[in-house]
Amino acid sequence: MEGKEPTAKLWNSTQVYGLAVICLLSGIGMGYLVRASFRDGDVKTPVGMPAVAHASSVKIPSGPLKQEADKRAEPLLAKLQKTPDDPVLLAEIGKIHYQMRQFSTAAKYYEDSARVKPDAVVLVKLGGAYHYGGDDTKAIDAWNRALRLDPNNPDALFNIGYVKWHAQGDRKAAIDAWQRLLKTSPNHPMRAQVEELLSRARQHPETPMPRNE
Repeated sequence: MEGKEPTAKLWNSTQVYGLAVICLLSGIGMGYLVRASFRDGDVKTPVGMPAVAHASSVKIPSGPLKQEADKRAEPLLAKLQKTPDDPVLLAEIGKIHYQMRQFSTAAKYYEDSARVKPDAVVLVKLGGAYHYGGDDTKAIDAWNRALRLDPNNPDALFNIGYVKWHAQGDRKAAIDAWQRLLKTSPNHPMRAQVEELLSRARQHPETPMPRNE
């Protein structure tokens, strides 16, 4: 995946307030979004990714990481030749490419896995791949597909809220998603952080938070 997370502008009304919210969103959102997209235990956040950056501004070194991804995926690809429609193998290959920041390739394998066997967890990961690849429209679509399979999936709900506000300036959609998350997952481990985001979103619901160009 050759991209990264979108950046946010300061609010015109209060620069200090805007900076505080951006820091909050960056810290909570980045930390959770990666975890939400990958809850497989051994999956780690890709090294060296900035907390907040517009997709087009991030330079991803493709050579060494692609070679490493291809090397790790090689034995799984050999198995895939025998069972090309194995959703687990397809998802595992996607995970390898995600870890190596080959987001577009990861998205392809996650899509193939979800096509063979629709699965909410895989679709949440697919959304993360699209997001970090710079396509938030496809990311949100993938998370909505996850919600059709698992209507109360907290990872999909959090991610939709985060990207809707932080990347697209749509606070109302973020508030709706996070309220639904708290209602359906009252014991969520990040409840306090989500409540803080909700509080800040409600303070200025009419103020957009557009991305930098």
